[in-house]
Amino acid sequence: MEISKLLFKTSSLTMDLLFKASRADIRLHGIEGVPEQPVLFVVNHFTRIETTFLPYLLKKHTGRYSLSLADASFFSGKFGAMLEKLGAISTDHPDRDRILTRALLTGEHSVIIFPEGQMIKDKKLVEKGKYMVYNAGIKRPPHTGSARLALLAQYYREKLSFLSINGFTDEYESLRDHFKLTDDEAMALMQKETFIVPVNITYYPIRAKNNAMNKIADFFSGTLSERYEEELQVEGTMLIDGVDIDINFGDPIQVKEYLHSSSRTVKSINTASTGLDRHELKKTTRLKKQGIDLMYAYMRSIYEMTTVNHDHIFSYILSTVPLRKIDETDFKNRANMAIEKIRELGLSNFHSTLKKKQGYLRTDDFHEKYDSFIEAVRSDGLIYLSNGYIIKNMERFNRPYTFHTVRKDNIAEVLKNEVEPMRGIIRTLNMLMLYPPSMVRRSIRRVYIKKDLAIFRRDYLDHFIPEETKPEQIGRPFFLKTLRKKRGVILVHGYMAAPEEIRVLAEHLNRAGYCVYGVRLRGHGTSPEDLASRTWDEWYESVNRGYIIMKNTVDEFAIAGFSTGAGLALMQAANKNEKFRAVISISAPLRLQSISSRFASAVVVWNTLLKKIHVQAGKMEFAVNDPENPHINYLRNPISGVRELEKMMSALEERLGDIRIPSLVIQGSEDPVVNPESAGEIFDSIGTGYREINKIYSTRHGIVRGDTAERVAARVINFLNEVFND
Repeated sequence: MEISKLLFKTSSLTMDLLFKASRADIRLHGIEGVPEQPVLFVVNHFTRIETTFLPYLLKKHTGRYSLSLADASFFSGKFGAMLEKLGAISTDHPDRDRILTRALLTGEHSVIIFPEGQMIKDKKLVEKGKYMVYNAGIKRPPHTGSARLALLAQYYREKLSFLSINGFTDEYESLRDHFKLTDDEAMALMQKETFIVPVNITYYPIRAKNNAMNKIADFFSGTLSERYEEELQVEGTMLIDGVDIDINFGDPIQVKEYLHSSSRTVKSINTASTGLDRHELKKTTRLKKQGIDLMYAYMRSIYEMTTVNHDHIFSYILSTVPLRKIDETDFKNRANMAIEKIRELGLSNFHSTLKKKQGYLRTDDFHEKYDSFIEAVRSDGLIYLSNGYIIKNMERFNRPYTFHTVRKDNIAEVLKNEVEPMRGIIRTLNMLMLYPPSMVRRSIRRVYIKKDLAIFRRDYLDHFIPEETKPEQIGRPFFLKTLRKKRGVILVHGYMAAPEEIRVLAEHLNRAGYCVYGVRLRGHGTSPEDLASRTWDEWYESVNRGYIIMKNTVDEFAIAGFSTGAGLALMQAANKNEKFRAVISISAPLRLQSISSRFASAVVVWNTLLKKIHVQAGKMEFAVNDPENPHINYLRNPISGVRELEKMMSALEERLGDIRIPSLVIQGSEDPVVNPESAGEIFDSIGTGYREINKIYSTRHGIVRGDTAERVAARVINFLNEVFND
């Protein structure tokens, strides 16, 4: 069969332009393992677009054109003629098998076949451990045509070799001429072997919504059928909004091994009979069992190569939880644990985003993948959110869906189905679903308490400076618990300080019935050099670890901070809002008193310039600090740390209006470090109507200790009691 190279080149240029114009990101994995031998690619079939881009990609990366089977309904008029010139063969083509077998004998062209025999829109392939294809209520096993084609190609390859070597000239020429081979081609193919390469194509994310493509199609053609409307909504959205297309090429399967598994087949090869009569061949070789075994081998490989992504995990949990009402914290906890445990399996086919840190799932900060999934299933009417719970629309989950609309009617079911063939992952997920929520929370709490302490101990040892680093108990994060563990407060210390700074307030809160976690910000409680190497994002992440611990300990909790810790508490509230019952800001540094802080940016720039030209003299990395609590605070202030503090204040100023929870602002009247006007600016900028401001007379900055400590604690406790009892 002749492929029009000019037409293919034109088509390839069109594909290049299409993918550049779209936001699709195609990533190929394992294509370097495709052998330099005749190859049959067996590929899962989920969209129409893969039938177009796969031949283009294979030519681009392997250098070989491909023949592929296409449904007979496409082969009419000029469009059908164009498909044939691009290498497509109709399923009704009378010479189909000979053309494809010849391609697999010579290796001149690769062959692409979708073994399911149709698009699998619902991705439902497994039932009771067997592969079954569903369509319009009909169940059937996948076709074995791909396996049979590969076995026949290898059979005829070895038959030609036997006839040639043993001098059966007439039979050899008959078989050679049947496949339209030259002598050179026939001799060359005897040195080759037939391979099957399983291929899995995974799309992420899959969303169904109206887009420019289906609107244009509807405008020109009138009302689209339900089937084509759905396909344009799903596949058009992929191209327009962007989709990651991970294409995994599996280990090549040596067809010869399956062909030789039957002694009858081997005997048939070693006879003079050409086996060109279909009925005779079927009778003598009995390829049926080998075909089924081979089919199961490549089907397992195809579907175990699915690139697992966040939506798979979210969908599996959402679909398999039998409850109508799911605690969102428990949902996120299980999803995060699932990701961690699945990664322990050592599989390589994970979406790139699953290989990154997943802490944002537990911290309730914005998580693009989670938020996108929840919005998708919410807008589709599968769930709604209420007071920290995910409420499933059980009627939608229990409803049988039509084959051609399932991708837009219940994408969670489709994605759950997609990972069902991945046995190791399913075992892991099913085991995880058996854990009671209390066990999940307890496990996470223990892990993060241990993790937070381990980070501190490592930092402490790495940055310890004799006669400068404070005793370990000053900088260690602490957790004060209550018997019932109903309510809690996260407390955050200030800049150049340590958890010991807020211990007095923590003890007052604990006696009032609150569990309290005293956060240790990275770079603190160790040495100024450690602080000089940290960013304010790392401080924020330190608070997040405390958040995870408290969230998995008590039923409801607030966050409070002093000085820089207050700024971080306000930023947490702006990002998480109703996840906290309240936020308390004590001497937050929106404006600093010290004029030296204004020079921090210029000093950092100057130091950076000197570093680039390798000049050490003239650098100013630390300023002398005269703290109120020298047994807690550093005596040297890193200039880069002041710069990070400025960055945090600048980011916070833009976010104060996003805070919508009860807020208490406390400020010392004569604060020598933080401009007292900061409190008023914070109070005026906070977005909630439920807010209070308190000014405490003090000439010190550290009002959470000393003679003002009890007054500060009393005001905090009164406010919290009012909020929690509201």
